[in-house]
Amino acid sequence: MVSPSLIDIRKRLNKINVLHRLYFYKRAAKYNLYFGQMPILEFVKNHDNCTQRDVADFLQVSPPSIATSIKRMQKAGLLEKSADDKDLRYNRIRITDKGREISEKCRKDLDAVDEMMLSGFNEQECELLNGFLDRIINNLSVGEFANKTFFSLIAEEKKIKERHIREEEE
Repeated sequence: MVSPSLIDIRKRLNKINVLHRLYFYKRAAKYNLYFGQMPILEFVKNHDNCTQRDVADFLQVSPPSIATSIKRMQKAGLLEKSADDKDLRYNRIRITDKGREISEKCRKDLDAVDEMMLSGFNEQECELLNGFLDRIINNLSVGEFANKTFFSLIAEEKKIKERHIREEEE
């Protein structure tokens, strides 16, 4: 049986996750960004002329999900896509000036949320907390969830939810 203190810890971790995501959504919404778009923007900003496959591999998500996000980001004027000069089967992705500006402004806002979250903690306390969180992550990152990125875990969560909904409907 799980002790009440373990239940309290789980509840607190869940609340931190929800609060952090709410702040993220509110800050990103100012720039018309969706949840998974900021990491794509930052990756493309740091890897100019990359391919959709490069982005998908980095985030450990499916190329079709990246393609959908990139199309949205093209429409918003954040990214540009062009055919590869040497191999027309590949598209190269570049960040636009608008995308770079939004990426930098949004990053500052998101960093401010992290600073708010850890205000009042000194460097040693942050290092301790980071160590504890790493241990929790390592304890849970086993089997099919080992060596997965945050975004690949989100994609896995989405698949499980969709499967559950389908099974309930049957």
